[in-house]
Amino acid sequence: MSSVCKIVSRIFLIIAVGLAAAWPSETTAQTSVQLEALKRLKNLDIEANPSLKKVVLSILEASKGKPAFVEIVRDFKLKEYEAELIRFAQAHPKDSTGVEAMRLALTEPGLKLISAAITGDDTKAALTTAQALANAQSPKGEPILLNTAKYDKKPLALRAAAVNGLAKSKTGAAALIKAAQAGELGADLNFTAGNALRSVRWKEISTAAAKLFPAPQGLGQALPPLAKLVAMKGDTANGEKVFFRPQSACATCHQVDGKGIDFGPKLSGIGTKLGKEALYLSILEPSAGISFGYEAWLLNLKNGAEALGVITSSTDAEVTLRVPGGISTTHKTADIESRTQLPTSIMPPGLQATMTPQELVDMITYLASLKQAKP
Repeated sequence: MSSVCKIVSRIFLIIAVGLAAAWPSETTAQTSVQLEALKRLKNLDIEANPSLKKVVLSILEASKGKPAFVEIVRDFKLKEYEAELIRFAQAHPKDSTGVEAMRLALTEPGLKLISAAITGDDTKAALTTAQALANAQSPKGEPILLNTAKYDKKPLALRAAAVNGLAKSKTGAAALIKAAQAGELGADLNFTAGNALRSVRWKEISTAAAKLFPAPQGLGQALPPLAKLVAMKGDTANGEKVFFRPQSACATCHQVDGKGIDFGPKLSGIGTKLGKEALYLSILEPSAGISFGYEAWLLNLKNGAEALGVITSSTDAEVTLRVPGGISTTHKTADIESRTQLPTSIMPPGLQATMTPQELVDMITYLASLKQAKP
């Protein structure tokens, strides 16, 4: 370091330490100014300067849950903050600072915490952890993602996040191909794996993927890749006709402005909630994103019968199910042997097979146009 740089660093060191003494209680203004000063000191060894270390750790504590926390850990190469970094990544799995936090947490103890979060019972934490790990695109995380993708007892959305993350690297994509060839991936991942792997830039992998995961079929022909479907232009008026025609079966479970059967989520205004890609996925892979409150439940009754539907009411005395067709049935709790939440959607896969690719595009265009319910 040149003599001038040393002098400048010394000045900022005095500022940072001096502010800590001048403002004994933490304030937003103090922390903000100290952070600015610390940016000029990130190459200094805080272990060699106890005064600076005290300031850094004080600001670090005040910055928990904020991007500055990640920056300080990174800039001063601080150790043993994996748990807090993972919590930040879970809260911000899709932004750059959250991904940076996950990368910083990829130490030996951090990997154990990450694995525990993904395999734990908190499904939301598991999913956001997997998403952040997938976006980190680090070879260190690939074994965890691969194990997650292969564990078919975990929710489809979690396994799909792992697959999409692995497909971003050649080693991860190759591992997915190997797992698929060995029969280690659940069939419910076929769409996600195929969509992710058929379009990778590594020819040997994309070729293998095309054989393992053929493109979904429309009416009489294979569908284009998802990205191409999203880019295609559709006819809103024809899409409405496709949605409501009997063979499409959409209106047998969904309502738009009161038209159709009230069983699945109402779709009036769906265009403000989901983009086109998400709308396609909801049809091509309905189990990947089940709407809250529309989970499928199977009741095993003591008389040997079964009842499948969506629970609309549950008390100590009885359980009410809405079954396909919109009919509600009520069962006394005393008559129920067991109840099981199913990992799959009641909405069946393969509905696109009743449409040509253009009809599917038209229908998605129609759904995307539904911005608000009619009065």
